[in-house]
Amino acid sequence: MITEMDEDQAEKEATQAFEHQIGVTNIQAKRFQVGNREFLKFMVGRDAPLYTYALHACQKNLSESNPFRGAMGLVVSNAETFPSSLEANSLNTLLTRSTREVSEDSTSRGYVVPYVPFQKREDHQFAQPASHIVRGRRGVGKSTLIRRSVELLSGTKALVAVLDMQAYSLLTGDDLVQEVMYDVCVSLSQSGKKIAHRYNLDISMGEIDSVAEDILSGGVSLAKAPVVIKRALSKITKITNDHAFVFLDDLHLIDIDSQPMLLHYLHAALKGASGWLKVAGLSSLLNVYSSTTKQGLQVPGDAQFISLDLTLENPEAAEAHLRTILSGFLNAVGYKLSGTVIPESAFRRLAWATAGVPRDFLQMFARSLEHASRNRHSAVTLSDVNVAIGEFGQQKLNEVQQDARNNEGELRAMLTKLEALCLEANGVNAFLIRSEDSIERKLVQILSDLRMVHLINQSITPDKAGERYEAFILDYSLFTGFRRRPSITEMVPDELQFKASELRALPKISAGFFDAKE
Repeated sequence: MITEMDEDQAEKEATQAFEHQIGVTNIQAKRFQVGNREFLKFMVGRDAPLYTYALHACQKNLSESNPFRGAMGLVVSNAETFPSSLEANSLNTLLTRSTREVSEDSTSRGYVVPYVPFQKREDHQFAQPASHIVRGRRGVGKSTLIRRSVELLSGTKALVAVLDMQAYSLLTGDDLVQEVMYDVCVSLSQSGKKIAHRYNLDISMGEIDSVAEDILSGGVSLAKAPVVIKRALSKITKITNDHAFVFLDDLHLIDIDSQPMLLHYLHAALKGASGWLKVAGLSSLLNVYSSTTKQGLQVPGDAQFISLDLTLENPEAAEAHLRTILSGFLNAVGYKLSGTVIPESAFRRLAWATAGVPRDFLQMFARSLEHASRNRHSAVTLSDVNVAIGEFGQQKLNEVQQDARNNEGELRAMLTKLEALCLEANGVNAFLIRSEDSIERKLVQILSDLRMVHLINQSITPDKAGERYEAFILDYSLFTGFRRRPSITEMVPDELQFKASELRALPKISAGFFDAKE
């Protein structure tokens, strides 16, 4: 017999469960007598999908003895302004959860904002039986693409292994290959066991489990490991009559000279066993094939490239994509994208300053919203956006250390030189660099992947015919907010594209720029 709990205790349990789902504390609740039963209702500002989800999740999680089980609801009372509302607080939690960089996570993350399709259906392409290399800047959605592709494969009999390569970033050579191949085998085995149970298939994972242990113990040499894995995996995929997919997220974090060898071993283990390799990383820090050792993935023979970048070369498309994404998040808390949330001028500033990178845009919108609330603004203002942009710079500089630790010193030195040339000497936030191999262009490409500079045009001829230059702007965090510098001419197109005359007048990065003394 279940004894009904005390009402105060029941209210506390229900309120805490609701707060946990929406990620906000100090929610006000009231009890209402309806007929012969007492209901508990939470005070909110909008009748929103997030709250509907939270109520449903609460019902499942409450104790059976809780008298409010099946007797909970909402009382809607609109807030005076969006930044001061419960919905704004809930949205910030939702944004934090959703922009977390996790590709391996298969656990429930609570309410999920409806998926916004990739521009060219790259998720469907990535989930196809072929090997792919996804390139793009930090924050453009590479981990999201992996999660989405895994979701598409979840309704099939495909074996799936997802590895976040940050865990292996301190390993090189044989140690790297050994640890990764072991974890790939373990992950494929776990996936196979789930498929066998779901579809009632007679599949034994004993052989691939044994292979994993032999790799880790040294019972099988690394040279033989791909052959042994291939044999074990082939038996499984023949029974499932489906494929095996191995996803490697953030491969660029691995020692650049070890990347081709690792890919070579994994490709050999999967090829011929209905297995496919999916790699994601920053364009400028990926090394997928070594012409010296003949190891790795050759394009297009072994794998195909997929690029995710929406750059400032096409600001209209980037802005439209960000508008759709933010609208989905606002809808979750019962709001529409309008001037009551963020005026058009502030939105466009935020979209331009984040250079079309979805995660940066959402994280900076969240910071802007926090500033608007703290300053008691009626909506997110341009000043809130500018302060958020300035604060975001330190996070980006920290990511330089994480993603490009071997080049960190050179990158910071190059950035300092670019600031001196553009902001101090010329009073403009943009520059031109010759489209030819050089130490300067290599460093600029890495800085672009790390979102410290942003491409605005990839083909400008300012001087002689045939001498092609690329145009970049410096990240706004370098001269906005706390680092604000007066009298900087900002390169922003009057219409959809820049005028050629504007770009030709920008300062040029010449040969020897990086090595020149101050």
